[in-house]
Formats: sequence, C-alpha cells, structure tokens
Amino acid sequence: MTTALVLVPGLNNTAAVFDRLRAHLPAHLQAQAVDNPALESVDAIAQALLPTLPPRFWLVGFSFGGYVALALLAAAPQRVAGLAMVCSTPTADAPATAARRQASLQAVAEGRYLQMIESQAAAAFHPDSLRDGALMAERMAMVRAYGAERFSAHVRATIARPDRTALLDGSRPTLVVGGSHDTLFTPQALSYAQQVPGARHVTIEGAGHLVPVEQPAVLARCLVDWIEGR
Repeated sequence: MTTALVLVPGLNNTAAVFDRLRAHLPAHLQAQAVDNPALESVDAIAQALLPTLPPRFWLVGFSFGGYVALALLAAAPQRVAGLAMVCSTPTADAPATAARRQASLQAVAEGRYLQMIESQAAAAFHPDSLRDGALMAERMAMVRAYGAERFSAHVRATIARPDRTALLDGSRPTLVVGGSHDTLFTPQALSYAQQVPGARHVTIEGAGHLVPVEQPAVLARCLVDWIEGR
C-alpha cells in the first residue's frame, strides 16, 4: 500500500531542494515535490497547486513552503492526513521582519539578487556544509533556476501571509522539525510545537536552515517514523 507525500519547497528553492531527501525515502511513500508558482499570495499558490495534488496526502512544508502548506490546509483540510513544518512557523511576520524583507525586494530591484543570495550562505548553512563545494554549486544552480521574479513574488506573499497558528490544533498528526544551527528558525523559535496537542518536535543535528539538503537521510527517517507512528 502506498502513501502520498507532498513536499513544498522554500524561498529560493525549486522542487530540486528535495532531490536528496527523496533518494532516502522508501518506495511505498510516493513523494511529489512541487514548484511554487510566482504568485504574490500563499493562498493563490495553494489554489494553483491543489488540482495537481493527490486526493489525500501527508504534507511537508519547508520554510516558505510551510506557509503554503498551511494555506493548503486552510483550503482543503479534508485532504491533509498530516502536516510537517520543517524550519517554518505558523505565525505572521513581525514588523521588523517585514521591513527586512522589503529591503531584500529593493536589492532585487537594483539587480543584486544573486549577490544577495550568495552573501546569505553563511546564515543559511551549517559550517560543515559551507565546505561542501558540490552542495554549494547545487544550491546556486537551484537559485538561478528559481529566479529573481519568483523570489520577489514569494517575498510579497510572505509579508502578506496571515497568522495560522489556530490551524495547528492537534486534529491531525503534526511534526515540527528544526536544524540545530538554523539562525533563521532557531530551536527556540519552533517552541510553538509544544502548544500543539500530540505534536512531535525534532531538532536535527549538523544542519542549518537547509535541512532537506544538509541532512536528507535523517530528515527522511523522521518523516517515515512520524507517518508510520513510531
């Protein structure tokens, strides 16, 4: 018997961010990694994705993908068997965070998109990952495929997203995953998991923010154990 698993990528990520993870998933988990279209609302993105998804599925949202995953849950709760938030949060942006995002939009408008992304590597990855030349090249290839237009649309969608904490009510299996060295979503920032009835909260060692590419085998095991109730 197969189980449908939908994987939603983050900011500056295409579906390729899950390639390493999918290689570690068992065959009975039919994983579908999606690409988020360049729309300026997480709800619009969810509506665009829903027709392409299985009738019922387990849902994994990574970073920005978590915001889209919550929009999918809001739009079609009967189709979501369980939700995993990986390095993501259900809350809306604080004003200071929204202001920083606006500054990134200005950088894109000035033609500095790739320069900006390259400069953020140290904050996005575990120090060991920064020394992995193949991983760094893989990341930049993905960023180029993703592009400045999609980045700008998704940043605007992020700023505009609502607080959806109330959706995490324990009515379905919930998993919250963080990276031990994630400076964007620290383990403390993911403490909201403690307020979700029955939720699991896992911190993966040796990873920064890019958990799916930094520790794909460990993340795969977390997802399998969660789905199978172990």
